[in-house]
Amino acid sequence: MRHNPVLSLGLAASVLLTAVACDVQVGGDGLSLDLATGRAQDTWTRSYTVAPGGRLELVNVNGRISAEPASGSSVELVGERVARATSDDAARGLLERVEMREEAGESRVRIEVRAPKTFGISSVEVRWSVKVPKGVVVDLRNVNGRIDLSGLDGEAHAQTVNGGVGGKGLALTTLEASTVNGGVEVELIAPLTGDGKVSLESVNGGVALTLHEASRASVTARVTNGGVTVSGLEFQLSGEQTRRRFEGTLNGGGTPVSLETTNGGARLSKSDS
Repeated sequence: MRHNPVLSLGLAASVLLTAVACDVQVGGDGLSLDLATGRAQDTWTRSYTVAPGGRLELVNVNGRISAEPASGSSVELVGERVARATSDDAARGLLERVEMREEAGESRVRIEVRAPKTFGISSVEVRWSVKVPKGVVVDLRNVNGRIDLSGLDGEAHAQTVNGGVGGKGLALTTLEASTVNGGVEVELIAPLTGDGKVSLESVNGGVALTLHEASRASVTARVTNGGVTVSGLEFQLSGEQTRRRFEGTLNGGGTPVSLETTNGGARLSKSDS
């Protein structure tokens, strides 16, 4: 029998998601089957002072991560930890075994979630709300969960496996966003000036980037199974142009911008800001 690598990857992802899931849900009001009747929950909060130019690293396993600007000068993290199991007592025991590893210094803060192994219908997730001061680099990594960035500037990195990456109202000069199973959709509202770089990547999902029309950018978009669409931006084309490949410069070129996906389309469009 011929081996299909894409199918194998999809099946592997399905098995992984099944292993960590505690319930089955289809649609907003459709089928809902929750076998894990036990539940325990708490909140883990921290505040750190990080110098401008410093770095925040957050490594999660299961659960969404949302990041936005801080109103003050401190990095603020709130992790809502949820455990599900066959009983409340079992869920509390599972929650107690969640390890939150901290490394904190003036120039770097690193938080890593180490969740215990779960079996059957048991599961653990940590849902993060992150607030970051201006000038602090954001580095977010996840396994099963979406990453959302809102209103950030400077430099950000977002990487997940099973989940999408979204960015709204961003004034970033450097952005690296990638996922395996999910889409990447980012809105940059400030013009790129030629510094830094922007990279959006997916394996199974589309990638979409909204750029300010005054950006100075050198853009490459490549897809394997899908197409590339461009709207609202006046590019100077360069290299070979095909349905699945696009190369061009915006306002004379500048910041390297890359969009790449295997199974999905790539879209470039103009910001309304």
